[in-house]
Amino acid sequence: MEFKEEGEEVEVIGLIMAEVPGDYYLKVSVDHKVGKTFGRVMIRGIAKNGARVRVEGLIKIDRGANGVDDFLEMRLLLLDGQSSAVAEPKLEIEANEVKASHAATVGKIDEEQLFYLTSRGLRREVAEELIVGGFLDQVIDKIEDQMIISKLKGKLMG
Repeated sequence: MEFKEEGEEVEVIGLIMAEVPGDYYLKVSVDHKVGKTFGRVMIRGIAKNGARVRVEGLIKIDRGANGVDDFLEMRLLLLDGQSSAVAEPKLEIEANEVKASHAATVGKIDEEQLFYLTSRGLRREVAEELIVGGFLDQVIDKIEDQMIISKLKGKLMG
C-alpha cells in the first residue's frame, strides 16, 4: 500500500485462519511517500493442526515525509503443539518528525484464562472457543461487510 497524497488515512486488517497443515505466508508493506498521512495495520491469526504461519510487515517512511502516524500490529495464536508461527515487523524511517511503531506476538492460549472459564463450569473446548473468538473479534469487528462477518462467525462456531 502506498500513501501518495497528504491527508490520506488507511486502515488495513488481516485475518489468518491456518487450520489445515501447510505453509501460510502474508507480507504487508506500507510506504509513506508523502507526509501528513495516517495508517494502521492490524493482523490476527491462528494456527492449528500442524500449520506453519509466517507474517512479514514493513512500514516505510520516505525522506521528507514528516507528520506520518502509523502502527503495525501482528498477533498470532498457536492452538496446538504441532503448529508454528513467526511474526517479523520492520520499520524503515527516513524522516525525522514521525510517529511509527510496531507490535508482534506469537503465543498460546493463556492457561489462567482457561482455568478461570473452566472453574465457572465451561468445558475446556468451549472456553478455548470463547478465547479464540475474542482474540479474532478484534479484527472481525472492523469488517463492514455483513456477509463476510457471518461466514467468519459461522466458521468460528463450528
